[in-house]
Amino acid sequence: MKRVRPAASPSRPGAGARLAAVEAEVAALRERLAALEARVGAAPGDPELDAAVLAAVADLDARLRYGGLVPIPDLRGELRRRGVAADDAAVTAALERLERAWRIDLGAAQAPAQVADRGAGIDRPGRGLLYYVTRRPA
Repeated sequence: MKRVRPAASPSRPGAGARLAAVEAEVAALRERLAALEARVGAAPGDPELDAAVLAAVADLDARLRYGGLVPIPDLRGELRRRGVAADDAAVTAALERLERAWRIDLGAAQAPAQVADRGAGIDRPGRGLLYYVTRRPA
């Protein structure tokens, strides 16, 4: 038996109209985000440190086969081995800046009491112990 599709209802918009509405909403949200960023101001940051963090995350992930989740304590150690002259606070600031810029994601430890080096993570109220960093596709 052949199925017959019902005719498009004039009260319900078609897929093209819904897509156009979603695209308009995304454009409006982008404008609002740009206005907020302009009002707050971008964090000045350190482009060299940001690049070093991204490179170290990529290298650790590939070399040690972390599967995308690089422990932050390992990242801090790798940066020191590479001679990056940044203290833990500067590395934390770089990680948070890179997350706000959508370059990385920071992941929480599922069992914070059982991690090897809790002090090397980033403890944030409402988010938990941020203990892993994952690169986002460029």
